[in-house]
Amino acid sequence: MIQLARLGDLVQSLPAIASLTAQYPQRSLDLLCPAVLADLARLFPEVGHVLKWNGTQWHTWAKSFVGEFQPSWLREVQQYLAELTTEPYTIAYVLNHHPRAVLAATLLATEVQGPNLRGPLDEELSPWASYLRHVAQTRGSNRIHLSDTFCGLCGVTPPLAPPILRLPSIELHGDLAEVGNSAGQWIAVVVGAGDADRSIPVSVWTEWISTVLAHDSPYAVVLVGAERDQATALAIQDGLSPMIAGRLWDATGRTTLPQLATILKRCHWVVGADTGPLHLAAAVGASVMGFYFSRARVHETGPYGRGHCVWQADHAIPETWPIQASVKIIREPAAAVQQEAVAGWSLWQSYHDEWGAIFRPVGDRDPEEDRRAAVWRQLSEQSLPLQGVQ
Repeated sequence: MIQLARLGDLVQSLPAIASLTAQYPQRSLDLLCPAVLADLARLFPEVGHVLKWNGTQWHTWAKSFVGEFQPSWLREVQQYLAELTTEPYTIAYVLNHHPRAVLAATLLATEVQGPNLRGPLDEELSPWASYLRHVAQTRGSNRIHLSDTFCGLCGVTPPLAPPILRLPSIELHGDLAEVGNSAGQWIAVVVGAGDADRSIPVSVWTEWISTVLAHDSPYAVVLVGAERDQATALAIQDGLSPMIAGRLWDATGRTTLPQLATILKRCHWVVGADTGPLHLAAAVGASVMGFYFSRARVHETGPYGRGHCVWQADHAIPETWPIQASVKIIREPAAAVQQEAVAGWSLWQSYHDEWGAIFRPVGDRDPEEDRRAAVWRQLSEQSLPLQGVQ
């Protein structure tokens, strides 16, 4: 399997991995992913070997191309590929419609299944890739989750149950060792996002955390994120009352990805925008609450699994935020089904069935028909028969 995108896409590939290994238990499935994600990918139970893709090196080679292939360049490429595998794979499943992913598949395997219908030089898309492009262009009423479209690209249907990433014992150091070990509810706040337009403003986080920690019940908050999020985490803390400092931990930029997964696993709730750590939290079994705005759409990239909550903004840039209503759900999870409408937002909960993830609105009846089964059947008729589709 080839997944060369970011953390969130890698985690959302777990359903496809689970379905492939269930359909072909006699085959070994290896994973090619960005080198920075390899340590996390090694925790995927169904994966054999994890191969590192050095994107920086390939970018350097691409920039050095000046109209002809240099002998030294070719030798370096051949050596690099030889280190990935000594013989071609039988098949490569490509999950990214990007030249580097298609190139990697073509170089490493004798058969390729993915976005391109007839090889890397043919622009004709496979049925599932065409469907994804149509959704991206029209921004229509798509209800098929990205994870489940990955399954379609691989020729299998979604797994019967959402896969859970079981973690080995991973040590946390210093004050982070306390996370999840004391009594009370632990809440992880994902302070940043991969794209700036999906980042929740500091002022919103300050008010949200102040509201959570003002409650009499014992709550604790741990800020999580990458090194680039440390300035944001400090700005959030500067806006908080010193009285709650003893119930706040800052883990931004201080963990490896396996350690981050461990922190998320130890928390009762994980809250954030549509970003990689939020999807990782769902994968390790935490309860997730997402604030989706900008280009984020609950039906396509909502947290995969059962019982997660997503607040979907009516506009790309929210004017107000559902702070009180979302904190109420943290305090009283059962209250989610009775949540009243919040101006500018709709609340959705996640479910799972034979066609994968499905999000249903809280309170109001869903006005749109669920056409996932029809889409799967239509796309399966346009391509080779999908395993499990009748």
